[in-house]
Amino acid sequence: MILIKNGTILTLEGNEFFTGDLAIKDSRIFYVGKSKKWDVEFDTVIDGTDFIVMPGFVNTHTHLAMVLMRGIADDIELHKWLNDVIFPIEGKLTKDDVYFGSLLASIESIKSGVTTVADFYFHMDAVFNAVKEAGIRANLGFGLASKFDFDTVKLKVATDFVKKYNDREDGRILASFAPHAPYTCTLKFMEAIAKRAKEMGVLVHTHLHETEKEIVDFKKQYGITPIQKLASVGFFGAKVNAAHCVYMSAEDYKVLKEHNVGVALNPQSNLKLGSGIPDVPEMLKYELNLGVGTDGASSNNNLILLEDMRLVSFLAKGLSRDPQLLPADELLRIATVSGAKNIGFSDVGLLKEGYKADIILINKNSETLTPFTNPHSLVAYSMRPGDVDTVIINGKLVMQHRKVLTVDEETVKKEVRKHYKRLINS
Repeated sequence: MILIKNGTILTLEGNEFFTGDLAIKDSRIFYVGKSKKWDVEFDTVIDGTDFIVMPGFVNTHTHLAMVLMRGIADDIELHKWLNDVIFPIEGKLTKDDVYFGSLLASIESIKSGVTTVADFYFHMDAVFNAVKEAGIRANLGFGLASKFDFDTVKLKVATDFVKKYNDREDGRILASFAPHAPYTCTLKFMEAIAKRAKEMGVLVHTHLHETEKEIVDFKKQYGITPIQKLASVGFFGAKVNAAHCVYMSAEDYKVLKEHNVGVALNPQSNLKLGSGIPDVPEMLKYELNLGVGTDGASSNNNLILLEDMRLVSFLAKGLSRDPQLLPADELLRIATVSGAKNIGFSDVGLLKEGYKADIILINKNSETLTPFTNPHSLVAYSMRPGDVDTVIINGKLVMQHRKVLTVDEETVKKEVRKHYKRLINS
């Protein structure tokens, strides 16, 4: 059992904060409230006096292993970026490449306060091993794209993956289906994937409405947008987490709202690739289920969710010309509990009795948090990744005093350098 004493507690159930205690038994919070005397013996007691105590951040869309391609394909648009650089390198990736890349990405995530990720890629058994070892919470999507007549075979392989890896590690790791996008999967395949996911009660994680070209090409073929066409074939009968959603019509927003679709906003990746700007005010107007993602480190180029969080808030304010839109406390809920629900975790993202103990401790004495004023505002707009001191995931200490406890960071970085060198020179 773990006790955090006298911390500045941000439960995120509202916009209040207080000095109090938080107690953990096994993987869950069993007390959060005012400081008190305890007659219970704890395995670990943490003095929270100098720390903000809050839920860990949730990255609702990323490709962990793409840290291997960080910085090698910058300043070009998405389709050229994919076809000329990324896809050729991905064709050379081995399971070991993906394993060590995913380990490094998990370390980067944890050290910036991210306790949960939604990843989709390939060699997903290697990704499972990496996130299991690192201790991070994850929903792992088996990446799918149409190729010749192999869709039926691919769907079976993906189904086997989901059966094997869903709800593992005390529920810390979920598995899902991840059709890449409507421009790389046939409609028939997308429909079959959603049907299978619904039958199995798991998530579908996909890219949707990322570029203007994608929408223009699709409308030439079908006369309506991808979202509207997918709705017509029952795709949204499954629980869907849709990444990007940049180019949207009023009807598209209505479809996403009607079908309770989660939207993973990735504004840094969109802007860097010249793909466009997500209309955050419009999404808020339609009350869509929002989360925040970083996308992969080959297009962002880091996994620091804090940066994308702030950009989401600034886009809401700047596009609407309303500085009161998406205030700090609401932004933090989008980046925690809202995002967690979008990717299948119903008991993650709040400091609440019975919820999973995914908790970060943030150093109040950092220069960026001084003077200590409103902690919601300081976290949303001021803190840096290095201000995260301690991370607890599923009730276990994963990082303490900036040292990751689950894996050897220097060994992982050494391996990633070696694997990157092989990829570039092969």
